[in-house]
Amino acid sequence: MATSVLRRSGLALVGVASIIAAAVGTTTSAPIAALAGPAPAYSIANVGAYGGEPSIVSDSLGRLYDTTPSGGTMTYTSTNHGASWTQVATANTRSGDDCLATDQANAVYLCNLDGREGLLRLQADVYKSTDQGAHWTHGSGAVPNCGTSCSPFGVDRDWVAASIRQPGSSTNNAEVVLMYHDFYGPSEIWVNISTDGGASFGPPQLVLATSAITQGGITAQGSTFCNTVPAGVGIAPPGTPHAGRIFVAWIAADPVQNATGCNITMLESFHNLFVSYSDDNGATWTPQLAFDAGIGHDASTPFVGFTLDNQGNPYFGFAINLNANNVKCTAESASVAVQSDPSCEYDMYVVWSSNGGRTWDGGGGPFGSAARPYRVNPPSETGTHWFPAIAAGAPGQVDVAYLRSPSIVPTGLLGKANAGGCGGPGTGNPDWYPLCSWNLYAAQSLNLNASPDDATWAITQITTTPMHIGDICNLGIFCVAPSSNRNLLDFIMATVDPLGCAHVAYADDNTVNLLRVANQTSGCFPKGGGGGNCHEADGNGNFQGARGGNASFQSDEDSCEDHDQNGEQMKDPGAGEDFHSTQVQSVQFDDSLGTVTIYGQGLSNGLPVLFLIVEQAATATTPALYSIELSDGYVNSGNLISGMITLH
Repeated sequence: MATSVLRRSGLALVGVASIIAAAVGTTTSAPIAALAGPAPAYSIANVGAYGGEPSIVSDSLGRLYDTTPSGGTMTYTSTNHGASWTQVATANTRSGDDCLATDQANAVYLCNLDGREGLLRLQADVYKSTDQGAHWTHGSGAVPNCGTSCSPFGVDRDWVAASIRQPGSSTNNAEVVLMYHDFYGPSEIWVNISTDGGASFGPPQLVLATSAITQGGITAQGSTFCNTVPAGVGIAPPGTPHAGRIFVAWIAADPVQNATGCNITMLESFHNLFVSYSDDNGATWTPQLAFDAGIGHDASTPFVGFTLDNQGNPYFGFAINLNANNVKCTAESASVAVQSDPSCEYDMYVVWSSNGGRTWDGGGGPFGSAARPYRVNPPSETGTHWFPAIAAGAPGQVDVAYLRSPSIVPTGLLGKANAGGCGGPGTGNPDWYPLCSWNLYAAQSLNLNASPDDATWAITQITTTPMHIGDICNLGIFCVAPSSNRNLLDFIMATVDPLGCAHVAYADDNTVNLLRVANQTSGCFPKGGGGGNCHEADGNGNFQGARGGNASFQSDEDSCEDHDQNGEQMKDPGAGEDFHSTQVQSVQFDDSLGTVTIYGQGLSNGLPVLFLIVEQAATATTPALYSIELSDGYVNSGNLISGMITLH
């Protein structure tokens, strides 16, 4: 794995229709997490051979993908909500930092660091599959034989996002954005952009070189130069208030710390959280400070989590010692006394923007940044909270996964956890260092529209036997054995499926020594809309077939009215498709649009498939519309030629 650091996540749902605190130890007052209940339930599934820092993503049909860089780009898929997993083709037998994304046509994209696709070393490559991982194609760079990124400054910690910007267009027209920071240069943020579905990419673009000249922009320039940790990239989905907006996110230190020299060892405290967004396909960018925790408070554990909700609003999830006075905590870390001081611990926090990244948590901080973050874990949940992972649903709905040890990791004057601080006594460590035991947790909030003091969290301890014992080093490639431990590599990751259920990918090197996924089984994000407790959706008729001729459908989604089982049928003789549902798992009404979205499992020509159907009732000016997508690759949408769709 290459230097430094960090993370991302995203989900697209198909749609038819500093100023700097100069004194060490200065902090921002932290809110107190309020608990909500009941806690969601999770089940755990084994995915495959052990692999650290897994990436996970869901497509719009609920098919999950999970990859790890351990042993090549090892990638797996699940069609039953993560209960079981099947390995797919390996895009490259050599791997480094990796990531996953999907587009609205359910093509899947995989990024990989230094895959040896070109002659330049330390480059990022993007691969794409349109057949659920059975085959992968490589995205070419701006110059032959130099990898997708084609960067003369080298690449570290790559992320990728994809979106079909024009509804009805194909995956061949998807916009794909590869984001990273440079390895040999000043650690600036870069992107390569594809407008042909990932087949070819443009040259590296320095994000801050074309940024708006604002006070916030100047702050971003000064803080970003020298040392960064890329957090992720996302594209606001079509049909949302900021559709097509590209976001890149990262954490950084500040000019005061950078003046001491660029620090590839990650020893600076990364206390600034930044985004920059572009509304013109990456031609110009607007940088924005999301949160500044002040010098001596470090959010590099070693990564933060970054995601967008279904309306294209950005979120950070991060672990930080926000309440620490570093002089005091350093002195206490010279003995076992630190274990009795919760102000020295790393806790889990979230900041988010409800207006597409312009202001954060309502503003109040410098340049529109959040004055205070949302604290996730309650004060009673003491210890060290590490490896944040975040996924969002509708605005204000968020899942945060993390690792927690009841021990408090010792820290130093720079606000960083001491290397080997959770490795226990011996092997070069002081006698008072704890041997930390780590479990996986997930927290959910449905009301981040409330203030940081009023938002509530439901918290689940997913594992009861530790999934890891020992140190988790946050110094990247400068973690040195035996006192440090980097078995897990640098992060875990979460995603949300179309049912609103979270899935958390993580490595377990204590109980099973396998790559695993925790799947939410209750308390998923609420779905549906409109008034009343019962909706009715009935329809039947004909529309144009995918390959000519007519296709027919029948829809019955009113079990709460007539108590019959919900069901869907569709036949398209010209395309050789004969489909009927076997299990309807989600029915979502949108009264404002006059649509119903139905998701579940079925059989097509006798073979199991996932399905997504959207039906729109006719209006005085528009005909009824029927759209269907099956996981076998069949996609069709059209106005009704005959028949009707009735929504009540």
